[in-house]
Amino acid sequence: MGFSMLSRRVVPSLSARQLIRVRSFAKIASEPYIFNGNVTILEHGQHHIVVSKPPTAVCHQSDWSGSRSSKRLEPEVPMLQRTREAIGERVNLVHRLDRGASGCLLFTKASSDEAGVDATAILQESMREANKTYVALVRGEGILKGRDFKKEGWFEVNRPIKDEQGDLNNATTFFRFLAGQDNENGKLERPRASLVLARPKTGRWHQIRKHLNGLSHPILGDSSHGNSKINREWRDKRGMPAERTCLHLLKLELPVTQVCPFGINVVSPLALDMMTLLEEHLPEVLREAEIVLEQEGLSLKGGTKGTEVPIQLEI
Repeated sequence: MGFSMLSRRVVPSLSARQLIRVRSFAKIASEPYIFNGNVTILEHGQHHIVVSKPPTAVCHQSDWSGSRSSKRLEPEVPMLQRTREAIGERVNLVHRLDRGASGCLLFTKASSDEAGVDATAILQESMREANKTYVALVRGEGILKGRDFKKEGWFEVNRPIKDEQGDLNNATTFFRFLAGQDNENGKLERPRASLVLARPKTGRWHQIRKHLNGLSHPILGDSSHGNSKINREWRDKRGMPAERTCLHLLKLELPVTQVCPFGINVVSPLALDMMTLLEEHLPEVLREAEIVLEQEGLSLKGGTKGTEVPIQLEI
């Protein structure tokens, strides 16, 4: 169908703004879209590859990818497609990260599965024993009803949560509040926020996000389980990117398997946008957190030395 026919059919029921969007989409459909970007490869093995997922990129197209801003008209370029282009061969996704999250993302090579190695099935099963260490930037100073989370070290949250179908499932996450600050009920010109480590022991839908919200410390930018007013404030006043959920998979550890004889132990440095928020608006929190992170053998700035691979795709 040509654009002129499309216009005649939809004009009567569309507003001027909607018509502009229809024309924009028609233009995209008729002209190739060129995607230019980089893929950061953190580890490249015989059967697997770990990349650093940037925020707002989807892992793959699915019904659970989540919506994106209506202001963005360019086509989606999922990490599956980007990684395939970066290494020059097809890949399979082992686990997912939410659209707004960032950090370590594990793939297997499709050629390994086709050769009978079953790398994807093996590593997906191995993920049950994986240690995944996330870092989250949350609202609140780390205190709830007199309970100072920072003084507790690692503590467990064991609370069932609902899945996509609304069924309750057991869910366990360990948290460590690294540092936080208040603003004395608005008297100080600084945000109430904390930096938190999270290690989920079960893999439920939005588990970390739901458990932190249950502690009254929702992740900044979380549109589903957070505070829309606070999120707007961080976007408008502090430059938090749209569609960003301030959750980053910092470290991914998998045990030894036949497809990874040395296991997997990869650290993805904190994404630049989250680091900028900390440096510009929470410098004291960052300094305090770095001391605790050193005790944990972690660093937000250091980690696996990645290789930047430029890619160009015609969509």
